[in-house]
Amino acid sequence: MFLPRSWVMKLGGWFGDRFRLKNQKRRRIVEVNLALCFPEKSEQERQEMCAEHFRVYCRCLLDSGLALFSSEARVRKLIKFEGLDDYRQMLADHKVITIGWHLTTMEFGNNILGMAGPAVSMMKPMNNPLLTWLFAYGRTRTADTELVTRDRGMRPLLKGLKEGRQCVLFPDEDLAEGGQGSTFVPFFGIERSMVTTPGRLARSSRAKVVTCATRLDSNTGLYHFSFGQPLDEAAYDTPEAMALAISRSMESLLREMPEQYMWTFRWFKTRPGGAPSPYDPVSQK
Repeated sequence: MFLPRSWVMKLGGWFGDRFRLKNQKRRRIVEVNLALCFPEKSEQERQEMCAEHFRVYCRCLLDSGLALFSSEARVRKLIKFEGLDDYRQMLADHKVITIGWHLTTMEFGNNILGMAGPAVSMMKPMNNPLLTWLFAYGRTRTADTELVTRDRGMRPLLKGLKEGRQCVLFPDEDLAEGGQGSTFVPFFGIERSMVTTPGRLARSSRAKVVTCATRLDSNTGLYHFSFGQPLDEAAYDTPEAMALAISRSMESLLREMPEQYMWTFRWFKTRPGGAPSPYDPVSQK
């Protein structure tokens, strides 16, 4: 979008307010998530967080074309890097697994990591094949990034790490797999299901594991990209220990920008012991 950044931020905020008011199902999912994760906040504070989430979400949607299809030079003008040189040095010295979560800014985060160096990453195919192709094209057109689907397992990821590629994963989805595929970890004090692929991959490759996050500053229209510290060696003991360490690290990053997590997703639909999903009333509306 070639509008001034202030216009994009205002227009995105306007669309966000309309989306929140019109889409009752998604609004209720956000409200349930915020009530679970921020019980210490008042109802009015959570409603303000909900409103700001939808505004940021739509601002990032308007920017998704920039992230996917603009030149690298233009994207760089919108990004403030924090720790990129240190990260590149880490890539030169070690195998690296980089963990991102599903943020409103996810496409810019993918773009930035592609600038850091060759990568291998998993991509979940969308229901629409055309959208799958468009997003795959946008994520790989200016970067040396190999995208693999989940059904291919860990071998392509291990191969990419061996070749010196950074391995970029987004393990926060609730896949309701059970067994070896997922485990429950606390997130903002609530147990959530999380895949254990990063831990199994890290144990096999002995790669360093770092978390990262991208934040949109709605006042300036700029994206701020930052890394967490490499996870402690104790996280390598078991895949479950890695999942817990990742959850804690990402929660620390998200506390600085809670409105920019994708609260429209049903992160807590699978409950320990088969307890009822908190979203069941939502899904019936």
